[in-house]
Amino acid sequence: MKYIIGVDGGATKTEAVAYSLEDQKLAEGYSGSGNLILGFDKAGKNIIEAVQQCKNNIEEQDRQGECLCIYLGIAGIEVSDNLEKVETLLKEKFGCRVQGFHDAQLAHAAILKGEDGIITISGTGSVSYGLYKGNQARTGGWGHILGDEGSGYAIALAAFKRMTIEEDSGWVRSELTQKILSKLNSDQVNDIRGFIYSASKGEIAAYALIVVDLAKAAEINSVNILKQAGKDLAIMTERLYKKLGINESVNIGVHGSILSKVDIVRKEFGSCLERDLDSANIIAEDISATKGACYLNRRIIGQN
Repeated sequence: MKYIIGVDGGATKTEAVAYSLEDQKLAEGYSGSGNLILGFDKAGKNIIEAVQQCKNNIEEQDRQGECLCIYLGIAGIEVSDNLEKVETLLKEKFGCRVQGFHDAQLAHAAILKGEDGIITISGTGSVSYGLYKGNQARTGGWGHILGDEGSGYAIALAAFKRMTIEEDSGWVRSELTQKILSKLNSDQVNDIRGFIYSASKGEIAAYALIVVDLAKAAEINSVNILKQAGKDLAIMTERLYKKLGINESVNIGVHGSILSKVDIVRKEFGSCLERDLDSANIIAEDISATKGACYLNRRIIGQN
């Protein structure tokens, strides 16, 4: 049995899924963060762990299985010499062909099935990537210090900033502030500094769940934060639309836990695009980014 493996490595987790040459899912593996910017050695180990789990599961089914190629969609792969380093690392470990892409390219291929269009991703981080008439470009994806607008991290950080405004203004604590303090096991807003400056990006982004839950109950601060996230993601997408010189109807895929699953964010995102772009068809299919390996494999085989 011959198969390929798609690997989606982001700030929070790494997912590896094996597919038959007929696009059937065969096995999967998971591990921690695969973001190469946050540390190549640790991310590399996590990527190898996820792929190894996947291959082990395949071998339990068919010990004669042959992996033809590992398609990597990894955050931070385009920085410095990370592409060459991670491809070499996996080639030496698994002895098969390895093709590296940034994570948005893999998700783009999965959701738009290898066709032209734009994908905007909002999970722990955020990015827009587009392919149009042979040209490709991206906006966002600068990381949590320089950007990541509209992401889970940005949503959580906006909530913490709201807490500081309330504290400095001497206002009665909002329900948002109370919920966050409760999760921190604290009754002092000043304590958030210790958390913010010591916690990881993923640990901070996890607090976006509080904002999402409170927004469902119409807590005004949370609703406003999520609406702003939708606006910010739309701005990122519109910049890419113009950057690619698109002047016709375009498919815009959405991906990631925030944009795909948080209604307020997605609706605000859609409303902004409907207002600002000539024509856009939003695609919100719940599909693993690793499926992009199937479409990339066909494209690369067709080129050879």
